[in-house]
Amino acid sequence: MNQLFIGVWNHKEKDGTISDEGGVFTDKNKNVMFNLQVLNSLDKEYRDKQIHVFPNELAKMGFQDNYYDDEDTRKLTLRHYLNDKIFIFKIDDREFDNPHAYDIRTHIRNSDFSVNDTFEEVPIFFDDSKKLSDKLLIGETIRSRAVNLISDKKDSISSFMISKDENSNLILLEDVTAINTDGIESVQYQKPDDNNPITIRKITNNSQMDNYYYDNGDSSDIRHNIMFIPTRYLKGDQLDNFATRYSLLTESKDNMVENSKVQDPDLLFLDQFNNVLRSSKYQLLLDQDDIVKLHTSIKSNLLTILAGLSGTGKSRIIRAYAEALGIDKNSENRFKFISVKPSWQDDSDLLGFADTISNNYRPSDTGLVDTLIDAKKNSDQIYLIVLDEMNLSRIEYYFSQFLSVLERDSDERYLTLYSDYLEARLYNSSTYHARIMIPENVRFIGTMNIDESTFELSDKLIDRANIIELNTVPFYEIENMKLENLKQKQEEKNWHKFPVSLLNHSAHDIKLSTTQLNFLWELHEALNHELPNIGVSWRNVKFIEKFLNRLPSNYFKKIDEAFDWQVSERILTKLRGTDTMLSNLISYNEKDHKLNGKIIEILDKYADLSQFEVSRKVLQVKVRELVVNGYAR
Repeated sequence: MNQLFIGVWNHKEKDGTISDEGGVFTDKNKNVMFNLQVLNSLDKEYRDKQIHVFPNELAKMGFQDNYYDDEDTRKLTLRHYLNDKIFIFKIDDREFDNPHAYDIRTHIRNSDFSVNDTFEEVPIFFDDSKKLSDKLLIGETIRSRAVNLISDKKDSISSFMISKDENSNLILLEDVTAINTDGIESVQYQKPDDNNPITIRKITNNSQMDNYYYDNGDSSDIRHNIMFIPTRYLKGDQLDNFATRYSLLTESKDNMVENSKVQDPDLLFLDQFNNVLRSSKYQLLLDQDDIVKLHTSIKSNLLTILAGLSGTGKSRIIRAYAEALGIDKNSENRFKFISVKPSWQDDSDLLGFADTISNNYRPSDTGLVDTLIDAKKNSDQIYLIVLDEMNLSRIEYYFSQFLSVLERDSDERYLTLYSDYLEARLYNSSTYHARIMIPENVRFIGTMNIDESTFELSDKLIDRANIIELNTVPFYEIENMKLENLKQKQEEKNWHKFPVSLLNHSAHDIKLSTTQLNFLWELHEALNHELPNIGVSWRNVKFIEKFLNRLPSNYFKKIDEAFDWQVSERILTKLRGTDTMLSNLISYNEKDHKLNGKIIEILDKYADLSQFEVSRKVLQVKVRELVVNGYAR
């Protein structure tokens, strides 16, 4: 049988029971072997069968059986070898009651693997995508070893196949009716029309790329590969995360064209941001949720702060973000990078000062004032101002004016450069007025390290900023990164330039529910009772709602997770102090190995609202700090 299967070590004993040691045994010659469990979603014939892997196939896979060890030790060695692997193979079923696997290829299980997963066989066509599209449009027969049919609805069938576009991006073709017209080796796709279009999706290049398993089949026929994809990735909400929908094919179109009804600027930008991050220039791996947090925060807040360990690439991530927006080297003033100095004491270090001796305004060498003036003149373009290592000095000193105006309406965000009465005396006052506006098209992004060389953030700053602590992606995943096959000059020419309207785009119209408001109020009361100067402010509530409204459309069904992000970033960051101050709010029960306290009780009470996984992790870290240091930062 030439069909490919995917499977894992089958833990069933001969009597049908499941055990950690089941499915590994010896043959009559005392050679170790094991059984496989088939995980193909559409397969019914072999789903409940135990597929043998004989010793000679084990040797081909690279497993070395040490015959000098005793039998139990050899079985244990094999179990360790099998424990983290998934297998792609063919089945020889000529002996119907004794099917066995051959041509076995091994893969390391990804971090998202579940024992309950089933997998879809999706063919990858290496033909030119334009030619493939033309074939689909005229209903031409296309040969393939494997075509997956899958559907969310009982009365419809969706077919998936994968190709590549002109930039080598993987393209997922969806909702194509499959008709078997030429035996199992070929299919014919129903001719699309305006009522039955072929949906085109671009597969998201994110940190989960290792969750799909590839195989190129027979070495004699590698015209197209097969991608094994978990069934859950192709159903419901997860499909939008796996592959971004961006165009349709219909009979009246010769090429893939963008359809305004399905085009979402956030999804288009996030796709480009992913490509820039993984390009040969940056080679950065980010958690996909962190990417969405960063973009949504920049849209919904004038100030966003990236926090984390030194050397995690925070500054490069922001540079990649600017490039994804279309801010290139020729528009350098739109990306102002300012390195904060420990010596800064007030806003004159950042803005400049009025020199009353020479009667001139002398802007700071940071160039910030000129950038704000330029942004006001070019209101149709996005400007990013980066404050690198912003907590090397006390932020409340040099950034004090900004903190006061950031929450004001856009037409009231004025900074005072000098007193009004000096304006008539200064020679360059026509260029540098006494007051300067922070336009709506400007966003501030700060980076900060969390170590002994930096200052802590005040509640005043935390209330006005979204603080994102980046998750660390495992280092070994860099090996699986799919880099763009473009030279940097080509990249700069091809990146789409996004207008300022992207910052105001909202795919939702969300109002915080009564349950969410009740949760925030109970959290406020608990915090404020123990720490009178701490709580949930009206400002927090407003910004949380704004953040949820600016989420990309494919996160609409993840509002519970996004709400958790905001609770952890906007509220729990305020939680700091000694064990005596915080023990009623959070504590650790060593006997039960569980978190306790009023905050945990509130999170448990509102478990239907969200699982609050991120918030619980934040609290776990704070409890560890209390145990080790006696103080939570």
